[in-house]
Amino acid sequence: MSSTEVLTRPLSPEDRALLTKLKNKAWFGLLRLYVPLFLMLVYLYVRVSMGGTIRWHPVNRRYSTVVIPYFSAFFGLLFLGFMIRDFRRMILPFLREAKMGQKTCCSFTAKKYHDPLYDKRLLFYPQKDNYYIEVSPEDFDVTGNGEELYLEIARVTGEVLLLRSADREFRAPAEFSFSD
Repeated sequence: MSSTEVLTRPLSPEDRALLTKLKNKAWFGLLRLYVPLFLMLVYLYVRVSMGGTIRWHPVNRRYSTVVIPYFSAFFGLLFLGFMIRDFRRMILPFLREAKMGQKTCCSFTAKKYHDPLYDKRLLFYPQKDNYYIEVSPEDFDVTGNGEELYLEIARVTGEVLLLRSADREFRAPAEFSFSD
C-alpha cells in the first residue's frame, strides 16, 4: 500500500472489543457525573417538600409548595440538557461506529516529536493538523524518523485501533491533541 492510499475495511472482533471497552468507559464517566447531581436534586426536593429543615432552620411552607418545585424542575432540565449533550458527544459516536462497522487503513511516514513540557512521545498524525498519535516511550525510542508505519483508525470516532511497523506492533497508541 502506498503512503497516499486509504482503504476501508470491516471492523475485526478485536476492534469491536476495543471500541466496546472505550464505550463502557465513556458510559461510566457520564453516569459518574450525572447520577450524583440528579440524586442531590431529588434529595433536596424530597427533604424540603416534606417540611424538613435546611441548615437547621425550618423551611417556610411557601417555599416548599411554590419555589422548590420550580427550582427542581429548572435544575433538572438543565442537568438533563447537559447530559444529552454529553451523551451525543461521548457515547453516540461509539454506537454509530458499531452500526457502521468500518475502519480506515493507511500507511504513512513517521515523524517523531517529543514534547518536553507534557513529557509525551508523539508521532504526527497523517492528514490531520494539530493531532498526534501518542505512543509509549519504548515504541518511540525504537521508531525511526521516516519509517513507514501502518495505521488503522475507526471511521466515526477516530480512535486508533492499530499502529504497526514492518517488524512490531505498537502497544496502546492513542490520538492526542494539545487543544482538547
